[in-house]
Amino acid sequence: MAPAQDQPNENISWRILVGTIVSIVPATICVILRFVARNVARAGLWWDDYTIAVSLGVNWAMAALRWAQIPLYDYGHHAQYVSPEKRRGFGKSFMAVQLLYFTNAVITKSSLLLLFYRIFGIVRGFRWVLLASAFLIVAYFIACSITSIVGCSPVSKAWNSGQPGHCINEVAFFRWNGIGNMVLDFLVLCLPFPMAWRLNTTTRQKCILTCIFLLGGFVCIVSIIRIVSFGSAVVSDPTYTSIGPATWSSVEQSVGIICACLPTLRPLFRRVYGASRPASIRDNSSTFNSQDRSSLSGRMSHCDEATSIIGFASPQHRMRRASSHELDEIQSVYRSRTSDETHERPNSQFSQMNGMNRPVSVARSF
Repeated sequence: MAPAQDQPNENISWRILVGTIVSIVPATICVILRFVARNVARAGLWWDDYTIAVSLGVNWAMAALRWAQIPLYDYGHHAQYVSPEKRRGFGKSFMAVQLLYFTNAVITKSSLLLLFYRIFGIVRGFRWVLLASAFLIVAYFIACSITSIVGCSPVSKAWNSGQPGHCINEVAFFRWNGIGNMVLDFLVLCLPFPMAWRLNTTTRQKCILTCIFLLGGFVCIVSIIRIVSFGSAVVSDPTYTSIGPATWSSVEQSVGIICACLPTLRPLFRRVYGASRPASIRDNSSTFNSQDRSSLSGRMSHCDEATSIIGFASPQHRMRRASSHELDEIQSVYRSRTSDETHERPNSQFSQMNGMNRPVSVARSF
């Protein structure tokens, strides 16, 4: 350790440059593809889409501030070779980065909660679960933000170590708030699984839906790496030893955005996959043509709406209150209606379905 600190020209700022760029660029691409997928699925934008866009903006602001710390405050150099003025400036900017980190985390998690509400919000009990989860996330944000601001007494001691006063153990604080953040990520990750397996669809579709949501577990792995990285942080040398944790913090937030977008990208994958198949296969895989689909679209729910994460209708009307058993009731009503239409219109294209029962999911708007 000592020999490394005796090298005034040592600079590891490249680590955070590489870490932020290789993570924030894919996050940006995923958000763009999310909006493209909404257009492909002809689904309106809703609050889950808007909040993830805001989260991406906050993530870019956090990355830009970290990049600015490199030339302005010699970020990446040992603190003993950084001037007192630059160390004070770094301390102030470091507090701003912390607040942006907590803001980014809470917005990304809120976007996931809104996505789950969009899919499963018709079930009243699940809405209460989402509300309780939102309360925990907001409480985490408030507690961490206040602690970051008043962790030193006086507050200015956070960037002026020579000033009389005292501070909390910052490394321990970062480690414990990282654990809390990981627990919340795991909680949010587990929320949709019970609802997915209660859907009236095939086991295969349930497994696909579960695997899509499980992709969000990757952010928990990155969170663990971030927590471990705090073991190398030294309070007396923040401009050098915080590079590792800061890099993983940036990667964690970008991965969180990517994981929040992945469940919404299936319409795009389906479109690309469908276009890549031979024309004969595409023609044979469809039971009725595009005109038939258009004529039926107003009367039947998209069979993949909840199970394959496509065709989410933006709730333009207030949702009626419903409980979980109404899922079966709505499906029964649909089956009876389609059966009546089949008998009334024997010469229509609808009769060519040969009585085949198509799986039905609940539409979000009525």
